[in-house]
Amino acid sequence: MLKGIKLKFYPNAKQKQQLDWMFGNDRFVWNEMLNLINQRYKNNPSLKILSAYDMQYLLKPLKQEYTFLKESDSSSLQVVTNNLYQAWLMFFKRKHGRPRFHSRKACKQSYTG
Repeated sequence: MLKGIKLKFYPNAKQKQQLDWMFGNDRFVWNEMLNLINQRYKNNPSLKILSAYDMQYLLKPLKQEYTFLKESDSSSLQVVTNNLYQAWLMFFKRKHGRPRFHSRKACKQSYTG
């Protein structure tokens, strides 16, 4: 039997700001990596998709280009690349649609640390 726990979190102003920052950075990395993969796939569909490891390898140059990403947890950004890789795998297995860009205005904001 699996058990779960539901928690309700009431962050103060500083914690809300930090959470918004983390949500934004995760969304930014998702959108940048998705754009990279879309361009690569558009230019040459016969190329193998980038693996989660390859995307994680690209995080370092991305952090150098966009310095605000250095303030995020590296593990959360790695989780984003893993999720994007899984989304592409499911697309190619024809179980789900093509991965989409994430919006700032979406109701569900998520962050995995």
